[in-house]
Amino acid sequence: MKLNVTRVLMDAWAIFRRDGDLLVRVASMFMFVPQLALLLIVPPMPPIVLGPDMGEAEQRALAQLLANWIASNGGWYLLATVLVHFGTLVILSLYLRSDRPDAKSAITGALRSFPRFLLAMIIVGLPLGIGLFWVLLLIPALYLVGRLMLTGPLLADRSPDRGIGLRAAIGRSWRMTKGNGLALAALASLTVLGGVLLGAPFVMIDKALRANAPNPLTIALVDIGAAAAVAVSLLAAILIQIATYRRLGGKDGI
Repeated sequence: MKLNVTRVLMDAWAIFRRDGDLLVRVASMFMFVPQLALLLIVPPMPPIVLGPDMGEAEQRALAQLLANWIASNGGWYLLATVLVHFGTLVILSLYLRSDRPDAKSAITGALRSFPRFLLAMIIVGLPLGIGLFWVLLLIPALYLVGRLMLTGPLLADRSPDRGIGLRAAIGRSWRMTKGNGLALAALASLTVLGGVLLGAPFVMIDKALRANAPNPLTIALVDIGAAAAVAVSLLAAILIQIATYRRLGGKDGI
């Protein structure tokens, strides 16, 4: 089945228009608040400047500085990542579980199935992480992300006839998205690059404020905007997954 990108986006928007209040509350708890906490609490990573004349002692000092920063702050990033993926599973469960749970039941059910889901999201997210690190690989990475986009929905859909393991979910996502790789890469890029573009102005303003006699209240307001931009892009990505899954035969209806 050929995927119509416009229809997928319209389906995702229809879900938000109908259930926006619930979705905003869940996204605020698991996506906005963790991101805002990172921006307010965790100091920025020290800049990495590698010059041709940098000596071995300077390189060791820089490596030690980065290691110290990771040791002090890596746990916060890990916690925020876990909360984001848990919120993702909760939203997917709200729309894809056959028993149509309410928010409380979706959270309870997500607690039981989260370890497998988290592992799946780490595996599926690896191509994007590599693509963002090596820009030349970004387009192939977005293609892979698109082809594996349905792994999360497949794991969240716990209908009796759809119980599926991690490896099977990845394989089935690949098969379900066959012939739609470019369309799905476009959808993935909309949320990934859209999130970067939405957050970029806030990041630039934040850096400028911190470099010039920072005002804590002003910085907090800017960070709220940055965290909101991240939460919007994450929520959009989840709704696109749901709409795509339904369009490709995973579930019917909006």
